[in-house]
Amino acid sequence: MQPITRAIGFGYLLICLLVLIASAFVGPVGYAPFPLPIGPAQEPVVVTIWYGTEKKLWLEDAAQRFMATNPRVGNRPIQIVLRGIGSRELSLRAARQEFGGDGQPTVISPASSMWVEVAKADWAALNPGSPPFIINRPDQAAPLALTPLVAVAWKERADVLWPAGPANFWQNLHDALSNEEGWVGVAKANGFAPGSPEYEKAKSWGFVKFGHTSPLTSNSGAQTLVLMAYGYHNESKGLMNADILDPGFQQWLREIEMAVLEFGDSTGTFMTSMVQFGPSKYDIVLVYENLALENVEAAQRRWGEIRIYYPPATMFSDHPYAILNTPWVTPEQRQAAETFRDFLLSQPIQEIAFKQYGFRPANPEVPVLTDDPANPLNRYRAYGAQKETPPLVETPSADVVTTLLDLWRRQINR
Repeated sequence: MQPITRAIGFGYLLICLLVLIASAFVGPVGYAPFPLPIGPAQEPVVVTIWYGTEKKLWLEDAAQRFMATNPRVGNRPIQIVLRGIGSRELSLRAARQEFGGDGQPTVISPASSMWVEVAKADWAALNPGSPPFIINRPDQAAPLALTPLVAVAWKERADVLWPAGPANFWQNLHDALSNEEGWVGVAKANGFAPGSPEYEKAKSWGFVKFGHTSPLTSNSGAQTLVLMAYGYHNESKGLMNADILDPGFQQWLREIEMAVLEFGDSTGTFMTSMVQFGPSKYDIVLVYENLALENVEAAQRRWGEIRIYYPPATMFSDHPYAILNTPWVTPEQRQAAETFRDFLLSQPIQEIAFKQYGFRPANPEVPVLTDDPANPLNRYRAYGAQKETPPLVETPSADVVTTLLDLWRRQINR
């Protein structure tokens, strides 16, 4: 009996020794999610993501779901660190290596690919001869979610501004904002005679109150300028520096922008103001579709009928997930970042982005044109939500965007 006991004891010690050796090389051994706590803890692979705050709620939700899967690179756990920063700011800071207290980014995810192009150009100018800021491959700056820029307006006022619909969106808006008689002048110009219900209501509305964010700090503000430039020139692609420097366009733009009372830093602030203060604060604001879908119901309950309007040509915020090709990003971080990207683009997470947060899916396997009542474009159809979007304008080059922002800074900045 003693030899058997001794053999069992020796075998147990041998197994423990083998487990200890294996743990030293491959990490904790055992069945996930309950690994045996044997061997040294493995350092996590940290993926720091600087992202545009428009997708904060969805990204935080997705990161929690991702971490619950116990993701790893080899034997090392993946850790996701999220840093919400304005789109233009994060792109410029990353390219200029101005990290501050936000850590070195592994990934930048501004609201629009426009800012990735700006960052790439900035990096190339500051680091001549260096490898590109982002590898020129589609999967290295893949869109995560889509949302077009839309106008949100109180219906009775939009009916006076666009009695035949917003086909001539920008020129009608320009004329309304520059009309010295305010809404009364708009009503007269659009055929509403004194004594008509529309004219009589307009008498109490004052001047037209239009809001959009600052293009120097916010993606939606910069997109608004791009759409204005295309609208003025009646084009949808090929915007050039010469178009921005056109004196006629500059005068037209000034007449719109000088009528804007304030330029906020946050797109969400405008929708919040619409809900909180009603028509006393804004008649019309330009915001992302997902924010409009999120807030129109609450605004209507408080103040009356409100609608979503799509410009005749628009831009998508495509929320690119750009993995940096910089000296501080390790191969393990790149692999971990790609793992999280694939999770974000998976069908279940894309459906959450769409149905819970109002972002159109970037994954083509997730349908938008459905009869599902949970589809937000069905749920808010009565408010003007559309499944089909207007044609998209071409994203200008980084050089043209810079010229447009310089013009705004020189002539409007306030």
